[in-house]
Amino acid sequence: MNWLTSRCAPLVAFAALALTGCDTGTALNVDLPDTTGISTQYLDLPVTSGTVRLAPVQSLKTDRFLIGRLNDNVAGQTEARAYFNLFNGAVADSLPSKFTAPVMDSVVMVLGFDKVNGATTPVQYDVYQLLNPLDDRQVYDASTTTPVGTPLGLNLTSRLDRTQVQIVTAAVAATAANPAVPAVTTIAPDPTVRLILQRTTASAGQPAVPSAFFTNFFQKLQQPGFTQAQFDALLKGIAITPSAGHNGNILSFGQNGLPRIIVYFHSTGATNNVLKHFYGIYFGPVSSYLASGTSTASDPRYYTQITNALPPALQALATRPGFVASGDLNNTSYAQEGTGLGTRITFTGLTALAAKPGLTINRAELRVPVKPFSNALFTNPARLYALEVNTANEVLQRIVNYTSVDRVVQADGTLQIGAGNPAYSVLFDGTSSQPYYSIPVTTYMQAYLTNKLDSTPDALVLAPSLRSYGNLSLNPLSLDRAAIDAAKITLRIYYSQR
Repeated sequence: MNWLTSRCAPLVAFAALALTGCDTGTALNVDLPDTTGISTQYLDLPVTSGTVRLAPVQSLKTDRFLIGRLNDNVAGQTEARAYFNLFNGAVADSLPSKFTAPVMDSVVMVLGFDKVNGATTPVQYDVYQLLNPLDDRQVYDASTTTPVGTPLGLNLTSRLDRTQVQIVTAAVAATAANPAVPAVTTIAPDPTVRLILQRTTASAGQPAVPSAFFTNFFQKLQQPGFTQAQFDALLKGIAITPSAGHNGNILSFGQNGLPRIIVYFHSTGATNNVLKHFYGIYFGPVSSYLASGTSTASDPRYYTQITNALPPALQALATRPGFVASGDLNNTSYAQEGTGLGTRITFTGLTALAAKPGLTINRAELRVPVKPFSNALFTNPARLYALEVNTANEVLQRIVNYTSVDRVVQADGTLQIGAGNPAYSVLFDGTSSQPYYSIPVTTYMQAYLTNKLDSTPDALVLAPSLRSYGNLSLNPLSLDRAAIDAAKITLRIYYSQR
């Protein structure tokens, strides 16, 4: 092929096309410079804000449970009590009825904790029987009160600085060619609370702990064919509460080890002389430990009751419509898991924006800065969501597939009158800038400004968790709290007009 012809052919074709005329970039649906009337701009719109309290707080079968009592200068006194149905037996357990002449040694409650809110001083708990099991048909949340019966133990203490020996490298047995190599070990923290409910005999400075209930309970366990129904008749459930003198911390349980009551005993029969055994009673989120998967459908019911004695600055939140303006709290508002505290925001300046002809929202985000150095007691929540509320701070509802669900701002690109895809932000915590949450609300603002929501909400409440999603990753239970720099909350909108 001729070099000149091969290289010049595209140029000749392009020139011919130019001479015959062309459509504008807009007509071709291609935005080219100087061919479209679209202009792109952005606005930083301030919002009015304050602290409200959403209710009820979901705490039934969440990813963990809380126990303790703590005073702080923001939320006042917070108290957490946990209530449980029980699960009798597992593969590793041994019923005393299987052994000859069993003798009870002790009964110990073991709780693995993953977070301490407050001081690391020893805990002091009371353990009670429930008068009735938690009902499968009743709704339980953080405001529910469940009656308790006789105590199984009062003022039970446990330190939080336990340690354990962990094997770094296993031992190697000696061979004909090489000598034995001992195991390499290290001392590691053991974040476990151990409460002694019964101890038969005193030993090494540990006094005996009598318990008429567990003495009778152990005798019942020795009956052949002991069933779950018999177990439920003996022990309908338990409640664990902070003792009257406990004020220093609230612990988070359920993510570090299986919560259980262990009955230790030994058998003295001729065929198994003085052999050690144990029988386990489980509660809380047990399925992830006893079976594959993390579904809580088969877990015995449990929930945490959380109560607050609010300080004077937040007394207005004692009722649901209560509102404390950010200006009354030194331009601060709060969002906290467990207590229901949330930051209510009301948009300003949207009426003028909605009136612009040919409006298209290109991008919108809610930027929510966190006050630096404000989380000495509680860590910032992992996520922040936006819920639609009315003037009484009640979360609005919509029907999706015949089910009533909370109206939560949905993720960009999804149907805003649907459910299941909530928009959220993780915390952006750069070392050189102020930490902040950035919730994407592009699709939501387009629907909001064009009246394509079910109805226009009175406000949004920024909250760390949701109530109507079964996924545990969306339903954490903790006391994580963000102190929000309310004066700097902005709604940034990039928009175009044709």
